[in-house]
Amino acid sequence: MIQRVGLIVHTDKPDALRFTREAVEWLQERGLQVNIEADIARALGMPEYQCDEAALCESDLLLAVGGDGTILRASRLAAPREIPILGVHLGRFGFIAQIKPQDLHTAIARVQAGDFTIEKRLMVRAVAYRNGEPICDALALNDVVVTKGAVARMITLQTFVNDTFLATYSADGLVVATPTGSTAYSLSAGGAIVDPACEVLLLTPICAHTLSARPLILPAEKQVKVAVTADDGDFQLQADGGETVRLRSGDAVHVFRAQERTHLIVFDPDEFYTKLRDRLLWGERVNV
Repeated sequence: MIQRVGLIVHTDKPDALRFTREAVEWLQERGLQVNIEADIARALGMPEYQCDEAALCESDLLLAVGGDGTILRASRLAAPREIPILGVHLGRFGFIAQIKPQDLHTAIARVQAGDFTIEKRLMVRAVAYRNGEPICDALALNDVVVTKGAVARMITLQTFVNDTFLATYSADGLVVATPTGSTAYSLSAGGAIVDPACEVLLLTPICAHTLSARPLILPAEKQVKVAVTADDGDFQLQADGGETVRLRSGDAVHVFRAQERTHLIVFDPDEFYTKLRDRLLWGERVNV
């Protein structure tokens, strides 16, 4: 039973703020308790709904209002606590978000009636080590990316699957993606598109300096280990495009299946294929 609804909002989108004000009033009229992050509540001019992270984590449902990036931010909060997320799409592309703003009333009614399913999406954890000691531990729904820094030089990535050496890539970087993230950076780098229901990891080199370097799909039980060197020592790690972790030559990054999963509310389990057709214009005639 849904009684408490938490909101994660992309405050840089004016449409998101307008929609959220209306949504809060509508939810409140239906007797639902609404919790909003303090800075978002202030931006909305609704300080009476502000709460701390602990209260937000007690929500029965998180509404992520914005684009897929907003859902990625919500997943880091929700996944460890198995809070279901309903994504409201206000972005430009949007493969993860389920509904459009005009569908919110119907969607909430279906959730309250139990007319939905939960997709438990695979997540990955990345731990970076320096001299054998962990310096970073990050959780990701989409991907973990190791890339060069500001200087336009390739980096060298010694890559292992479990403890077996796979290859040394000279490249701009490497993406380790989940099926959910297969339509994000990995796709731009030439990786495959994978149904989110699959239990696999995707290994996609970025601009590799060899024609033999190809994307690879691995069972989710495998662990990817990457040891990186760079002439100028400038490269970095990001999980889901979040905070940048500066690395040094000789640091190693281990990426593996996380115990946590993101719980997404879905109404049509096969909508992923509709999104592929609509977002990527599959089957459309191109006029030139």
